Amino acid sequence: MDLLTRLLAELNAALAAHDPEKLRAILILEPPFPPPYLELIAHLQSEYPGGEYAAESEERLEELVRDVVGEVAEGEDAEGRPVQGWGQMAGFVAGWMCFIRDLDVGDLLATYVGLSELQVKINSALQHPTKGILVLPTLIGYAKVLARVAIGLDKRPELIRHVLLQGDGDDGRRESLPEKAANVVRQAFITCLNDRNTAPGGIKDGRPDGKKVGIYKTANICLKVLFQADKLESCQTIFNNISNSSPPLSIYPASERVTYLYYLGKFHFSYTRFYEAQLALQKAYEDSPADPTCIPQRRLILIHLIAANILLGRFPSEHLYSVPEAHGLRDVFEPLTRAIRKGDLESYRRITKLDRSHPSAAFLCRYRMFYQLGNYPEVFLWRSLFRKVFLLTGERGATERSAPTLDLHAVTLVFQYFEKRALMSPSLAAADGGPGRRHISFVLQDFTLQDNYIDPDFEGLPEAQPYTRVPDVAEVECICASLIVQGLMNGYISKKSNKFAVLGTRKAGGDPVRAGWPNVWEVVKKRYEDRVFGWRRDGERTGGGGVIRLAGARAAGS
Repeated sequence: MDLLTRLLAELNAALAAHDPEKLRAILILEPPFPPPYLELIAHLQSEYPGGEYAAESEERLEELVRDVVGEVAEGEDAEGRPVQGWGQMAGFVAGWMCFIRDLDVGDLLATYVGLSELQVKINSALQHPTKGILVLPTLIGYAKVLARVAIGLDKRPELIRHVLLQGDGDDGRRESLPEKAANVVRQAFITCLNDRNTAPGGIKDGRPDGKKVGIYKTANICLKVLFQADKLESCQTIFNNISNSSPPLSIYPASERVTYLYYLGKFHFSYTRFYEAQLALQKAYEDSPADPTCIPQRRLILIHLIAANILLGRFPSEHLYSVPEAHGLRDVFEPLTRAIRKGDLESYRRITKLDRSHPSAAFLCRYRMFYQLGNYPEVFLWRSLFRKVFLLTGERGATERSAPTLDLHAVTLVFQYFEKRALMSPSLAAADGGPGRRHISFVLQDFTLQDNYIDPDFEGLPEAQPYTRVPDVAEVECICASLIVQGLMNGYISKKSNKFAVLGTRKAGGDPVRAGWPNVWEVVKKRYEDRVFGWRRDGERTGGGGVIRLAGARAAGS
């Protein structure tokens, strides 16, 4: 018996024993190959050559597989029930032998093409209703390799320039190699998700049954590739399918849960759904092992978790900054949270300046949160600024029945002061001693916004005026109204006197600050439910396949 026949006999024994791990150990994919496989590759190159004979050789190999591997033929199970043939498995094994025969690790593009074709074949083998699950561990390993090669090629466009040019369509859109790889792996994800040869609900003894065990393994590979390719819109389909058809996430291993919730949190963060992002990332952080080997993964989760919480008005504690995975994060986030907490509009403008001159800007851009942190938390800073001005200049009420008030003209002056200082260079702002203590050179400085730059898209438009951040009383009144509507300030605006009046002081024990400026997190939390799109939890029904009982239903209109 030659080497090839012996290998196929071992493969048949693994299938007969229903041993998926042994099957994966036989169908290895990546070099360096052990000596028996090097001998096998030499035999294949000699007896089943590629090149112009590739198609004929693959047909001959498939015939050999059908002859030697009896498990791919039709048969009966242990209870005498008929089992359909598994021709896709024969095609996959033949394709695997052709792949290792032609593998050239120096040609990444050819390797990617071969891996994609092989992944399609093993996806087909997975579809067998009873035996398909045996190839699932092998499929997962192949999908990880395909994803790694696709991402590697995407980072080296000089190797695939001709492929990208050929891929341009009439609409100018092209599908990147990582996106193509994700679409191939997605077919395996759909097969696992739609497996019907399982216990009711896809759960048996508290664990996923059948191919549903591979739902989150395949989903995580797809998500990794799609995030790398910056194709977040394609992630929507995966999350939607899981919301409708997956068993609860809690019955899957911690590694799969944590990885999936990390990507789900990043997805919601990118679409400015910060509360949902915080819930997913918080659970991912809690479920990730507090082990030194897991610090890099926990750090990735924590970075996005801190950002999501800042955008909801919750700031990191001293304890959080002290954990190993938070090393260096204080230098990034504390200047921002300090500015928001103090109402320091000048510092906030410098941190979020579009020239990215602040030391933390490069870090925030690398993790794609510079835009969010540069815009959305400003409303919390406004709240802090109004509160600070009230503490300094607010009227507490002449009588017990009169409401405490805040003059909006005073708030306007503070806004203008900070915005003008933000236009100065840091050194000039540091040298500014304040009114009455400034150097004579300050009189000669122009602290207005420069309007010499015009975006090409707007060039030539009539009466185009640059936006200046320095607000007037009317704009400050609008900001105040916005804070009231959002629940971040409790009171009303007196148009006659241009003052903000605090409500509920008596209920707050006579403290106008506590009455007028409620806790931000408590206000924000009331706006949302604890349901997260894409996260299947215990007790939630899956979509489709439900039975509608009409017994006792009344007629329409009754």
